Parts: sequence; structure tokens; C-alpha cells
Amino acid sequence: MNKKILRDIILIASLILIAVVVPLIVNSQKTDGGAVEVRVNGSVYGVYSLKDDIVVDIDGKCKLQIEGGAARIAESTCRKHICVAHSPIKYGGESIVCLPNGVSVRVIGDEYDFVS
Repeated sequence: MNKKILRDIILIASLILIAVVVPLIVNSQKTDGGAVEVRVNGSVYGVYSLKDDIVVDIDGKCKLQIEGGAARIAESTCRKHICVAHSPIKYGGESIVCLPNGVSVRVIGDEYDFVS
């Protein structure tokens, strides 16, 4: 086997290893958030605990459902319902945004920083 093929094999193996290890490290550092902060047009609408199972009506625009330690938009008056299709959020820093309605929901709590 010549050196060029050996280097290619080492490069491909290294890239596969990185592709497997990096997501494992990132996911292991995620921590459950304690609450969600709801904003409407940039202003804080409310902060709700993820421990309580509740449904919150957000100015008649959206319905936020908190259940089982995760939050999701259950209903929305927007046309495309992309926010409703978004998977539930529960880790610090995750968010759901309904741009047509000006509503954003963000999990607050322990967040980690990729830079440090």
C-alpha cells in the first residue's frame, strides 16, 4: 500500500472518529433547564417552571404547553405552524420562536458555552 492511500485511510478514520465523539461530548454537557422565559415582541411576558404541567395562553397568539419537564407550542394563530411542529425543549439555551406572532420561548437555567 502506498503512502498516499495510507494517509487517506488515516484521514477518513480521523474524520469518522471526530463525527462520533464530538456529538457525544456536546450531548453529555447538556443540563435540564429549570424554567422557560416567554417573550412577546421582545418584552418578557412571563417565566414558568418546567416542573409544573400547565398550559399558558400567550396573548391569544400561541398556547405554550409545559408537560413532563419540557415545553412546546401546542397551538398558534400563525399560518405555517412551524413553531407547533418544533420538538419540545428542555435543555438550557434551547428556544422556539414564532416569528409572525413575535413570540419566543427560551429555556433558562444551566447553559454551556462552546467558546470556553
